[in-house]
Amino acid sequence: MRRSRAIIALLFIAVLAALGPPLAAVYLAQQQGLDAEFNRALEYARVVVSRSDRAVEQMRLANALLHDEFSRNPGDSCSDQLLLRMQQLSIGMEFIKIAGAVRNNRLICSTLGRHDSGLELGPADVVTSNGTSLRYQSPLPTDENVPYVSLERLGFIAMTNRNQALDISMDREGVLFGTFDAFTNEMRTSNFPGNTNWVLQTQGVMESAFVDGDYIVAVVRSDNVRFTGAVAAIPIRYLNGRVQEFMLLLLPLAVIAGLIISFAIVYLARQQSSLSTQIRLGLKRNEFFLVYQPVVDVSSRQWRGAEALLRWRRKGGEIVYPDAFIPIAEQTGLIKALTERVIELVEQDLGAFLSSAPGFFVSINLSARDLQSDAALDLLLDLKRRTGADSGQIMVEITERLLLDPDRAAKVVHLLRSRGIHVAVDDFGTGYSSLSYLETIPFDALKIDRLFVEAIDKEAATSRVVLHIIEMAKTLGLKLVAEGVETEAQASYLRERGVAFAQGWLYAKPVSPERLIQHFAKSGDQPPTVES
Repeated sequence: MRRSRAIIALLFIAVLAALGPPLAAVYLAQQQGLDAEFNRALEYARVVVSRSDRAVEQMRLANALLHDEFSRNPGDSCSDQLLLRMQQLSIGMEFIKIAGAVRNNRLICSTLGRHDSGLELGPADVVTSNGTSLRYQSPLPTDENVPYVSLERLGFIAMTNRNQALDISMDREGVLFGTFDAFTNEMRTSNFPGNTNWVLQTQGVMESAFVDGDYIVAVVRSDNVRFTGAVAAIPIRYLNGRVQEFMLLLLPLAVIAGLIISFAIVYLARQQSSLSTQIRLGLKRNEFFLVYQPVVDVSSRQWRGAEALLRWRRKGGEIVYPDAFIPIAEQTGLIKALTERVIELVEQDLGAFLSSAPGFFVSINLSARDLQSDAALDLLLDLKRRTGADSGQIMVEITERLLLDPDRAAKVVHLLRSRGIHVAVDDFGTGYSSLSYLETIPFDALKIDRLFVEAIDKEAATSRVVLHIIEMAKTLGLKLVAEGVETEAQASYLRERGVAFAQGWLYAKPVSPERLIQHFAKSGDQPPTVES
């Protein structure tokens, strides 16, 4: 029943993994399509603003040139020389259609010649602070129905076709353009019935793009000519087409990615399931063995003990390290069997040696499940009894994270210590235990995690943590063992601060039990009796 539920859960996760990338691809295609159309609409509006700005700049320049000409030869503003200059400006400038002279709101002469009675222009729509008059609809003598925008200053006027800014070559049908007054927000010119709501909802913003009904809308205000703004609106059907383009590109890749992820999940799950089976077979075939990481006296560098480290030699000779199989063993409940095998191997490897080296200690790692079971604790007590080990020669290491259940941890520690088995807190500083646990649970030793030891000779924030751990351990009367010592600088730092023991590649790599025993036999390095 439990296995069938696990299979169902696995299939559900695999389906989600397969659907995830395609769904993400759909979302990404929509976002990329929308961004692309926003940018296109903004670019259209910027072109309109640019053309409108250029028209205004040319009208200003035309007025300035006519006034300069008149200043050099004052008198008649409609002289033959000025009329010729007006014609030259209308021919030479892209946006200038008409240039002329104005008196009392009447066009008295222009590029078209002299106007006997003058052409009524009407009052200006806007008069700026420097006296420039703007008219958004100025009739012409040739065709009063053609709307022109005019700019008048110092008695001269320049006109441009209102729709010239919108005269843009397009590769798309149905695109709407318009210009508006940035002060009044009123539409000036457009190729559609002006939608002032588009302008009003973007007040105070220089550029904006959004979706409104059937259009992608962009509104741009000029940063050169204060009273100029432009609108561009692209039919929404182009967005749908763009999304389809991205979908055709992204969706096949996303489907492939989803299938790969799904297959990977199934494969890894099967591997885990297969690995648990292989662990069981490995236990039956006696494929697990121990190596021993020497623990040295920091001052003398003599070997004082060793940590038992489990290894797995597969049938083909491959060596598997604990990081690969311990998590699976914990998940599947095989960790208890592995702990039992470790205790058996310690007795097999070092049983006789412990009785001949009373000052030597060996440490064994316990898991969370071991703390919840009396079986492992009974095996440890049997190990001490059968080997005749002195008090303190057998030590267990409890990872700091296991202290999340302090009541159970306290009972286990009290039981072990009462039987002469010492207890150390492993990987201190990487878990979540509080100082109160160390004060209330009578541990014998504290192991400084390699993370903090590595930071000793580096400019890292964690380098300061080591000193705090050392001082705290001294205050609590705990022995200290530093893990992962690899440099002389680290060793000197620890030695100067009173750390008694260390282990790491600076001193020795993990060795076989035969090599461990040979070291003592060859050097006569007999450690002093371990204090209980």
